[in-house]
Amino acid sequence: MLVGAWFWIGAAEKPPVLLRVHLQAPEGVKGMVTVPITLLNPPATIAIRNIPEVSEKEIRKIQSLPDGTVVVEFDDFGKTKLEVATNTGRGLILVVIVNGRVVYAPTIDTNLTRGTLALPAGSILPAEIEALNDIRNKERAQKLKEL
Repeated sequence: MLVGAWFWIGAAEKPPVLLRVHLQAPEGVKGMVTVPITLLNPPATIAIRNIPEVSEKEIRKIQSLPDGTVVVEFDDFGKTKLEVATNTGRGLILVVIVNGRVVYAPTIDTNLTRGTLALPAGSILPAEIEALNDIRNKERAQKLKEL
C-alpha cells in the first residue's frame, strides 16, 4: 500500500513550463517564509515570498504582440489575486519567474485590475508560450467533456 501511495504522489504530472509571480517580501516582517533571488537589472539580491501570488495554474492565455511584448492573461481567480497583490504591494518589486529564470522585476507603482501582465519581448520563449497555451486548451477540453 505504501508503495502505491509513493507511486501516486510521483505520478502527478508537472507542468512543462512554470510561470510564477512573486512579491518582494517587505523588510522586517516576522513569520513570513522568504527566498532570496538575484535580479539582473538593476543587479540586486532581494527576498521574495516563497508562495507565488499567481502561477501558470491561473493563466487563461499568453500571446506575443507584433512588437514582441508578451501578454499573460489570467483567469478570474488569477485576476483577483494579481489585483490584490499589486494593491497591497505598492512600492515593492513584482518578480516574474519562468522556469527558474527571472524575466521581469518591476517596482509596483499601479494596481493591475485587468488581469493581464505585459512582459518584455523575449521574456518567454515561443515554445514556452505554446506549451502553456496547450495546457490550458487541454484542461478546458477536459472540463467540457466532464460536463
